[in-house]
Amino acid sequence: MLNKEVVMSRCIELARNAKGFTLTNPLVGAAVIKDNKAFYGIHEKYGCSHAEVNAIKNAGEDVAGCELFVTLEPCSTYGKTPPCVEKIISSGIKKVYIGVLDINPKHRGQGVNILKNAGIDVEYGILAEECSSLIEDFIKYQTEKLPYVTLKTASSIDGKIACKSGHSKWITGADARELVHKMRGLSDVVLTGIGTIEADNPLLTDRRKDAARQPVRAVLDSSLKIDINADILKSANTSPVIIYTSENTESSKIMQLNDKNIKVIKVPCINGMLDIKEVLHSLYDLGYMNVFVEAGSRVNGSFFDNRLVDRLEAFIAPKVIGGQDAVSSIGGLGINNMNDALVFKDYKINTCGKDILVSARINDYAARAVEFTKNYNVE
Repeated sequence: MLNKEVVMSRCIELARNAKGFTLTNPLVGAAVIKDNKAFYGIHEKYGCSHAEVNAIKNAGEDVAGCELFVTLEPCSTYGKTPPCVEKIISSGIKKVYIGVLDINPKHRGQGVNILKNAGIDVEYGILAEECSSLIEDFIKYQTEKLPYVTLKTASSIDGKIACKSGHSKWITGADARELVHKMRGLSDVVLTGIGTIEADNPLLTDRRKDAARQPVRAVLDSSLKIDINADILKSANTSPVIIYTSENTESSKIMQLNDKNIKVIKVPCINGMLDIKEVLHSLYDLGYMNVFVEAGSRVNGSFFDNRLVDRLEAFIAPKVIGGQDAVSSIGGLGINNMNDALVFKDYKINTCGKDILVSARINDYAARAVEFTKNYNVE
């Protein structure tokens, strides 16, 4: 028997390769142990075969009496594909090792029950924390009915994103900018504010040579000031654009944008700014699970003031800009008491070229699935 943790760890590692392609489905890795050898499979793309099915296929289909590892409880309902429990049962698998149980209300242990009732031995909770962290965005999407929000900043070591003149190119180096392109490509939506559009005229696409997909771009523009000739609008046919604006915006500009294949959505305003949570609800309703915020001080501040950031990717350049009038990376109202400061759940620090990258997890949704897995009793 191969080491259980080693096999599950490899399933997790391989599953990460599909990030950005599974849309509202979770990342899942699986392995069939046949003749003391592991045959792996992952859920490669939304609408395609699930990891368990691919692992069985890679093992040659003849897997009767074999064991199956899977990072997430096998699905038990029909969706884009048939339920995986049916394939597992019909294949003759004798035992299934599961990393974490699925807290999706449609499943929640039902896959385990079906397998057990079919006479298959089931063990769950192998590397539960790691398997749960793999699908943290999916857990939030299922339980909070909101997309998972990653916010990126790029600042000097004193927290500035521009000089007092407004000049900002470039604070961080080429390696950091390349990594940001990758982050965009792994996201469903890149969100920014009209201030960033007016200042930088960005595309907000993944412009790496090997880019496999492009994100939707979303712009917060309460008064619909966007220039009809902005670069982001010119590229709408290859990478869609959504503009969020206030409820009293005139319809003529909306029609002009609609003619250019730009979706315009009205949301309420709070204190002169678009209601960020309503924007996220809208993106959830449109079927987007991962939102990457790449904006200026004001929008960043609004996300933090409303406690809507799940993960922070903070690039810090070894530079000092200084000046009380220089723009800081996070604006907004802030806090009045240090006890109210936002504290990271955990973080990692790496270098990226000459820059520093602090990757911080702010909300811990993974713990919910781990707790459910730990306490679940088979019916």
